[in-house]
Amino acid sequence: MRAADGLRLVAALLYPRRCPFCDRVLGGLEECPHCARAQAKLRLTTPRLPETEHTFRHLTGAAALWRYSGCVQGAILRMKNAGRACYGQELGAAMARGIFGCTFSVRHGIIVFDEPFSLARFDLIVPVPTARRDRGYNPPALLARPLARALGVPLDEKALEKSRATHTQKGLTAAQRLKNLRGAFRVPDAARVEGRRVLLVDDVITTGATVSACAEALMQAGALEVFAVAAAETKQ
Repeated sequence: MRAADGLRLVAALLYPRRCPFCDRVLGGLEECPHCARAQAKLRLTTPRLPETEHTFRHLTGAAALWRYSGCVQGAILRMKNAGRACYGQELGAAMARGIFGCTFSVRHGIIVFDEPFSLARFDLIVPVPTARRDRGYNPPALLARPLARALGVPLDEKALEKSRATHTQKGLTAAQRLKNLRGAFRVPDAARVEGRRVLLVDDVITTGATVSACAEALMQAGALEVFAVAAAETKQ
């Protein structure tokens, strides 16, 4: 057993998997039987998000798994506010399966992806930087870690950073959101993304302003293309 696998096994024993939708202990179950129907109702028919409903500048496109409502909204807020890596693990694994078709099983309480589902389309996975540095963790990064394992694509949590403080996006129009985020992100070392096809990961896509601003910074640093994914999408 590799050291990393041993550490994950110990962590699974000390902190068993929990359903991000209701917080019940999952153990060896792939998904929670109590929440499966509720979250299935919020699944998007097609993960690819229409550009007519969002603003995707500097992006080749974007996708999400659920609508941001009900138990999905509760799960994402629980992950963001509690900072429990297990919630991100479960949601990220669901994204890998629902958006990219990855498969996994649960062994000894640990999610194990069957084979790295390497996509030649992406060279690097980058999470959207957190808007709140006081958290001590980055919610999109919690989603990106299982995605990186499932897809067999390297993850770089430091490739992109927030370069300045911004006002809250709540209540702003799409145009105001874009203006508020203009120049708010930067790539500290262009060599990390130059010539790479980047999969950008966020928790929720609303107007698309945040992922667009991140994509602009990545493209200016030399990325070949940027595609964004999120756990959920919502309309403004």
